[in-house]
Amino acid sequence: MSIFPEPPKPKNVNEEFLKEWNKVPLFMTELPEEEEESETLAALQSLMYEGSPEEIADNFKNQGNDCFKNKKYQDAIIYYTKALEESKCQDNKILEDCLTNRAAVNLELQNYRKVLTDCAKVIKSNPKNIKAYYRSAKALYELNKIDEAIDCCDHGIKIGSNNTALLKFKESCIKKKEILDTKIRLKKERELKEREEKDALEKALKSRKIKMEITNNIDNNNSSVHLNSENQLIWPVVFLYPEYKQSDFITEFNEENTFQDHLEIMFGDNSAPWDVSKKYINIDKLEIYYEYNLEGGGGGEGAPRLLKINKNCNLRKVLSHPKYIVKNGIPSFFILSDLSGEFKNKFLANYK
Repeated sequence: MSIFPEPPKPKNVNEEFLKEWNKVPLFMTELPEEEEESETLAALQSLMYEGSPEEIADNFKNQGNDCFKNKKYQDAIIYYTKALEESKCQDNKILEDCLTNRAAVNLELQNYRKVLTDCAKVIKSNPKNIKAYYRSAKALYELNKIDEAIDCCDHGIKIGSNNTALLKFKESCIKKKEILDTKIRLKKERELKEREEKDALEKALKSRKIKMEITNNIDNNNSSVHLNSENQLIWPVVFLYPEYKQSDFITEFNEENTFQDHLEIMFGDNSAPWDVSKKYINIDKLEIYYEYNLEGGGGGEGAPRLLKINKNCNLRKVLSHPKYIVKNGIPSFFILSDLSGEFKNKFLANYK
């Protein structure tokens, strides 16, 4: 009795597969309309089923081998499958060959799960089939299951200790395992470092009593607050110039620096291109404000207000103020010139 029982007929058959199958004259389910051609094909098909079940299965296997050599992979699968469906075949060697050969075809087609399924059937019936171990190892290698691939190589080498292909492929598996293990180690180290940096940052913010609030789903990874080697917070900061609808983005504002320090860098030597009236070049006449919200009834937010900042204050002192909330990870400040007169008065009046 065959060790390979007749496979159950699938409930859902791939239509494209059937279309391809039906193009092969030997497997056509519908014969051509031309009578002469129909008779020829019918005779040809009958030849494939002459002989014993073993002869029929072997014939299909050989046809599959020819297609495989000519890289007609889909046709090869059809022939090997047809051989395996010859349920009365008692020659397990033929059936094993068809399974291992179909696995080889699926390796070429990168159908690695199908490779493993066919090879598993072979190994279950014949644990000494080296080809099944070798092709399983190759499929597992492509699926990055390197430990399992090495295990398959070891099983095959125990059977054939001089099998050059298996010995060489095991070396490839070991090299890939080293690469993957290194990637995993580096990933774990990176994740550990990120967690430690995050914990240190949260501790620093808490110790300074700095309040943070995220109101938008934005990614500030490229401009986020971080600690330097001296445990100082380095912030991205925005200066807003409402009179001219302009702004400056400071990528690294050390919390120990004062606002005066940065204003001197921006306006100390030359006026900004948009400062046509040169009001902002006079740093002594510049005023800095930040916006906060009054507490409303029921604990909600009330109307926005402005609080003036001394230019000689450092950033840490300002951000630690009970009224200041850093929104979306980036502190922002209004810069007004005392020389702006009417605009300044109107702007401030909006917050009263």
